[in-house]
Amino acid sequence: MDPNPHLAILQVVASRLSRSLDVEEVLKTALTALTHVTGHEISSLHLLSPSGAALHLRGDRGLTDELREANATLPIGEGAIGRVAASGETLVVKDAATSPLTLPTARRAVEAAGIRGFVCVPIRAQGRVLGTLSLGRQVLEAFTPEEVRLLEATADQIGVALDNARLYSETRRQLEELKRTQAQLIHAERLAAIGELAAGVAHEINNPLTTILGEIQLLLLEELPPRMRERLKIVVEESARTARIVQNLLLFARRYPPQSNPCSLADSVRRVLDLKAYQLQVDNVRVVTDYQTCPPVWADEHQIQQVLLNLVQNAHQAMRPRGHGVLTVRVKPESGWARIEVLDDGPGIAPENLKRLFEPFFTTKAPGEGSGLGLSVSYGIVAEHNGRLWAENRADGGAAFYVELPFGGPSRTVEAPPDVVPSVRPLRVLVVEDEDRVAHVISNLLKNLGHTATMALDGADGIARAVATPFDVVIVDVKMPGMTGHEFWQELVARGLPLARRTVFMSGNQRSPEMAAAVADSGAPILGKPFTVQELAAVLRVAVQR
Repeated sequence: MDPNPHLAILQVVASRLSRSLDVEEVLKTALTALTHVTGHEISSLHLLSPSGAALHLRGDRGLTDELREANATLPIGEGAIGRVAASGETLVVKDAATSPLTLPTARRAVEAAGIRGFVCVPIRAQGRVLGTLSLGRQVLEAFTPEEVRLLEATADQIGVALDNARLYSETRRQLEELKRTQAQLIHAERLAAIGELAAGVAHEINNPLTTILGEIQLLLLEELPPRMRERLKIVVEESARTARIVQNLLLFARRYPPQSNPCSLADSVRRVLDLKAYQLQVDNVRVVTDYQTCPPVWADEHQIQQVLLNLVQNAHQAMRPRGHGVLTVRVKPESGWARIEVLDDGPGIAPENLKRLFEPFFTTKAPGEGSGLGLSVSYGIVAEHNGRLWAENRADGGAAFYVELPFGGPSRTVEAPPDVVPSVRPLRVLVVEDEDRVAHVISNLLKNLGHTATMALDGADGIARAVATPFDVVIVDVKMPGMTGHEFWQELVARGLPLARRTVFMSGNQRSPEMAAAVADSGAPILGKPFTVQELAAVLRVAVQR
């Protein structure tokens, strides 16, 4: 053949290779173009494995099934193709059927296919061997130098195309990763913004809730007609429900460490499944558990159980319409993390909902069936524990939720007051609260318990009253305009007043940074808004014994 046809062949191959950046498409196009324009119908293309220890057949034309099987995986440095990959040098064989370079495992297939003339050239890119390109013919005729040069030039074109495809694939992967990271940042910023708003709203709601629940408790202590008592109990229940929603908002919004203790995730899962056992049984949901040996994590056990309950309830609700299902819960160690898997065989999660799943107030449930806070609160709790929570659709149907928590040591915590019996002797109590109605309801509850109550509507007034009159206990709101509760306590200490030792801090957010700082300095007990009369009595007993 004269050089011009060879140049034309190379142009055709190069032109077709330049049309795609997909690796599989490049390999297919290269072999199709090469065999079509040269007339050689037996060809193969091998690429190095990721480890570099073997060659894998990635494309062929004209190979028999037996020959394809023999060439599927080849060792580096052995046989004709393996030697070319190892040395990076072209190899021309006049008769492949009788050549000692033919692998014994492939010789019968080569003979059966009638392959005689054979040439193999390396595929290179940036000085690295990526694989090999081979041509065979069924006549006893060696490939000419011109044909070899054509094949080498084609292999170089394939190498460039493969490297471009690799770079394109890597760039596309990095771009997708960048998009995912950007989406996660936007999502995190959105959650943080909503969380800060929710914290402010929740704090303000707790004060009127304290008044409502306090006044109803006072009413229930009186003689009332049965029908009125029942109605008031309904108000109490709905107010308590509102209080739980507020606490969920606060859990979602906060940015401070939880109260951590050694926590067995398997035990937490068992408790949640015990709680849900009857409901799951009624709806024909079979529960499958797998508890592998897993070290305890340092976590707030009640919060972790809240997360698990939310996930189990979501899985239950997803399977309920079908009338049956299988709930699978696993606990296992995973690369230094403790992992919980909650799997259902329901309809799965719509792709458009996956990215919004953990947003506050987002729900796919019917009105009245959910607040849209369960998963967002769970996300906040897990993030607060330096863990991860995500969801996926299962390949065989259904949804999968994963929780991962790190193993680690204990964190510094704020102790909550223990459960104690109510105080039995009358106390003189100073109530420092900036909201008049809240101060009045607390005073009335105290009087109902047999104590004497004095109100102060700001910190300065409270200090003046504490200096002028001896009190047994002071209840002070942590968050007040002007002088905060913490500053009020510091002023008591500075003046050397014994009341500083018998201070009770009160707040609608018991784990706020302000409360944590106040308790860390004073060791004082906490009264969380809203509260019951029993809780008020209990905290007084703790304070008076200090």
